[in-house]
Amino acid sequence: MFRKTEIANSPDVASIFDPAGSGAPTPGATTNVVHRPSLFATNPTALDLRPLVAVPARDEAERLPGLIRALAKQSWLRRGVARLDVVLILNNCRDDSLGAALREAEKHAGIALHAVTVAFEPVDAHAGSARRLALDTARALCPSDGSGVLLTTDADAVPANNWIEANLAAISQGADLVGGRLIGNVDEEALLGPAFLRRARDQQEFAMLSDQLTAIVDPLPHDPWPRHHDHTGASLAVKADVYDRVGGLPALPRREDLAFVTNVRSSGFKVRHAPEVIVEVSARLSGRAAGGMADCLKQWVKATQAGDPHLVEAPTAILERARRRRLLRTLGDCDAASLATAAMRLSILPADLHDSFGQLLSPQELVERFAPEAPDAIATVPVRAAIDELDGLIRRFGGASRAA
Repeated sequence: MFRKTEIANSPDVASIFDPAGSGAPTPGATTNVVHRPSLFATNPTALDLRPLVAVPARDEAERLPGLIRALAKQSWLRRGVARLDVVLILNNCRDDSLGAALREAEKHAGIALHAVTVAFEPVDAHAGSARRLALDTARALCPSDGSGVLLTTDADAVPANNWIEANLAAISQGADLVGGRLIGNVDEEALLGPAFLRRARDQQEFAMLSDQLTAIVDPLPHDPWPRHHDHTGASLAVKADVYDRVGGLPALPRREDLAFVTNVRSSGFKVRHAPEVIVEVSARLSGRAAGGMADCLKQWVKATQAGDPHLVEAPTAILERARRRRLLRTLGDCDAASLATAAMRLSILPADLHDSFGQLLSPQELVERFAPEAPDAIATVPVRAAIDELDGLIRRFGGASRAA
């Protein structure tokens, strides 16, 4: 996958890679991390869990010190139980990202930095490959007692001081994966102008009301309102055993994070969108990942400058998707006749509701297959009109409106 691997200040990571030097992680490889005895039998508490942070980076010498400083301020470190393992995959860097990270990490006794430099072949030189390698490397460093929790964020992000503790709290309360809430850097957003800020505020309100309506129509006990809609690579936390059971994060050139969350949910695991888990993200217009946040922001700026209307997905489409998801979750309790009726209502062939062995797919698989999220939904409705319509739908279905 990549030509060489260089380990810097990371003896624990070195043994993960094959001795031939190809850079491919060795299946079943172990490290010299001390494996602690089991801390819990069934229900872990946040105190029982061991976090490990995995970060992909490319030409981030300017931003990495800020991330490391934020990780060094984590309230979890105040327990004094252990240092925080931070795996940093520096892929195809042309700047001094390695030196910048090492110099900053040396200032913080609580940070155990595992810096790995790699040179991916062009076809694999993207965030998906780097994040996959970062998470796989962090997984190899996990204790063997099942307490490991893998957290990932971006090199230009700044997690809140309680980011780790808030993630671990959500995990200990039953979540298998936690998506963190993303907020833009206030100073950087301000530089984009007042028109951009209005667009950003409207988009945020639309997203919040969309998710509130969805939570009313398709309620999930493990992900109740209040919640948010973010589950991207800027803030994910997943139990290590869950990461294993879904085959890890797909090394895709874009949206590897969304594909991973889809795999987790379709496998029956619980995803929580915890509002108390917060990460500040950059509002820069020159990003590293194609199709990432920087590209989105550039499109917004261009549209704002051109005076284009701010259009969003129709609230009726959001409502229909939520209803469809709710119905799909009930199919496991249907008899053959009811199943056929439901399939007809959903415009699905009854045979397509089953696997190749004739077994009905799980509710989670049905939802992800026949009512997936729509990050590229066609935008047809002006945002302010959509906000008013969503507010009315929330009132209609018995939720507290924004005017309440």
